Amino acid sequence: MYNAERYLDECVRSALDQTYPHTEIIAVDDGSTDTSAEILDGYADRIRVYRKENGGTASALNLGARRMSGDWFKWLSADDALKPRAVATLAGAARSLGWPDDHIFYARCDYINEHGKRAGRLAAIEPNYNRRSDFERNAILLRRFYANGITSMFHRSVFGRCGPFDEAVGYAEDYEFWLRCCLLHGCRLHLVPRSIARYRVHTSTLTSAHAGESKNKDDQIRSAVLSRLPAGLRSKYIEAAARVAPPPDPHSFRIRVAAHRALFACVPGGAARGAVRAYHRIRRDGL
Repeated sequence: MYNAERYLDECVRSALDQTYPHTEIIAVDDGSTDTSAEILDGYADRIRVYRKENGGTASALNLGARRMSGDWFKWLSADDALKPRAVATLAGAARSLGWPDDHIFYARCDYINEHGKRAGRLAAIEPNYNRRSDFERNAILLRRFYANGITSMFHRSVFGRCGPFDEAVGYAEDYEFWLRCCLLHGCRLHLVPRSIARYRVHTSTLTSAHAGESKNKDDQIRSAVLSRLPAGLRSKYIEAAARVAPPPDPHSFRIRVAAHRALFACVPGGAARGAVRAYHRIRRDGL
């Protein structure tokens, strides 16, 4: 976490409020310059805190993974929050499948705005691919990122098999990790069809310019991972991904949220609500 004072208290409390009894909570302060350190000090008797120079999300995640003593790794961004049964829900799914160490479990979540108000459901754009073959799921993943990182949980041995998060990638470290784990090392993404977290959508991430930047980053990640596959398998994945109709793009959802917010800011409330309702009737399948 870095300079997360606005939402950090809510985040930590959501981790402490988990109903699953066997948890350890590690907070990594990635060189914050605001009051984040002081907020974490207030929880020093209940969580373990590590501080480091600013190095990005991947470096913070890797430090947390090195310091963990448990067998299963789960992370949470400092501006998001877990629902009370989040860990219990993921652990229950893992238990039902025999605690597989080659699965990356993930779930659905609610979108919330900066005020904590629910803006939508990720469930609408997080289809269930569990019945698809490994190759089909990987082809879809190659076409577009899915499986929100804050809902994920996996065995710590995945790091030994696949390596740590790539600290050179930047903000798409979760997508690079998923692709590397699944395409190169035989891991499997497995959806737990429950909403377990509250994912905060920030105004700064809701621009089409950022969406375009994300696409370029994703393309670079795909190329790097594909380059490590045998030529024949690489061609098969590229062909299969081209045939897959991609799931609804989360960037478009975020842009729609930004448009709604702008509409309410400049149009009287009743008229704005009517316009939004009409908009959703037109795009009903999208939300």
